[in-house]
Amino acid sequence: MCAATAQAAPEYFRWRGPTHGPRVELPPGPERDETMNAEWRYPLAVLAEAEKALEGERLRFYLTKNPNELPEYGNHIVAVLWQEERCKIPRYARHVRGVIRCLREKPFLGFHPRFGINKYEAVLCFQYLRDHVTHWRSRYHVSSPPPSWPPRIHPSPSVLTIPLGYHSQEELPQIPMAERHLDAFFTGELRTQTPWRDYRHWTSDSKTQSRLQLWDALLELKKNPEWRIEMADISGGNDGPKTPLFNSYSQRMMNTRICLAPRGTIDETFRMYEGLRAGCLVITNMLPDEPFLKDAPVIQVDHWKTLPELMQRYARDLDALEYYRQAGLAFWRDRLSEPVIGAQVARFLNAANRA
Repeated sequence: MCAATAQAAPEYFRWRGPTHGPRVELPPGPERDETMNAEWRYPLAVLAEAEKALEGERLRFYLTKNPNELPEYGNHIVAVLWQEERCKIPRYARHVRGVIRCLREKPFLGFHPRFGINKYEAVLCFQYLRDHVTHWRSRYHVSSPPPSWPPRIHPSPSVLTIPLGYHSQEELPQIPMAERHLDAFFTGELRTQTPWRDYRHWTSDSKTQSRLQLWDALLELKKNPEWRIEMADISGGNDGPKTPLFNSYSQRMMNTRICLAPRGTIDETFRMYEGLRAGCLVITNMLPDEPFLKDAPVIQVDHWKTLPELMQRYARDLDALEYYRQAGLAFWRDRLSEPVIGAQVARFLNAANRA
């Protein structure tokens, strides 16, 4: 096989599904990046790195959130399945060169089991069982594709999971911990509005329960004027500062010592990765057992009631904070950055081509 130097540049398409109209071809390079939502910035940058080492025929990449079907199949097709939250194996995963996806493929409980559970953990248990049902149902669908599809390419699903990455974070110069002005920072939705027909409207979800825990802990901390904390609920009320200390999310992150990254409807969040990329000490809920997250220099908590203790221990310890800053930056560079993950994607797709 020849390396990708002689290969024509891959084609990129956006695909939502047959009820949303035809596929949309994306322009090349920077023009393509500008036409996409911010959530696609990281995977597009990863694929740009992967292009440098791809082998074989010209590939077509489909950026999609649809795990059920694509406009076409074959060894020249790669699906980029982004933010599929229910642990479904894509039905087409044996009928394309490969699937690049974010978020876990197998259900994850999200806390350490013990006797007696709180509301947050009860919600996680429900989601864990629900995800098992959808996961095993998707396995059945993979084994019984529509008769109109071409023959399978792989005996088993060809899927690679990569990090969720960043969203709209800007590239900013690094600031040492001693010069950062905020002890902690959280801005985000506490609750996602759901229609009354949705069961979550009447019960709850993991995002709401985790973030309400964090919010209560931050309100308690803010009673002490010693702490320099910025917090805002963008889904409704705002008990944080009325005037932000900095002009943008990225600036606030770069000027923060401790990045608070509660889970959302899923385990991983953009905020967790953005905190590492900004050199913050990241405190987050339990993370899934993905290879790229192994030994991540973050503090994982089962319950946000432990936050005051962690703030007392770390927020003013400049040596510890500087250690986490350097460790986080190194972890991003060596394990999560676009060139590193891009090389993994290229190896995965090249191996799938030779299989």
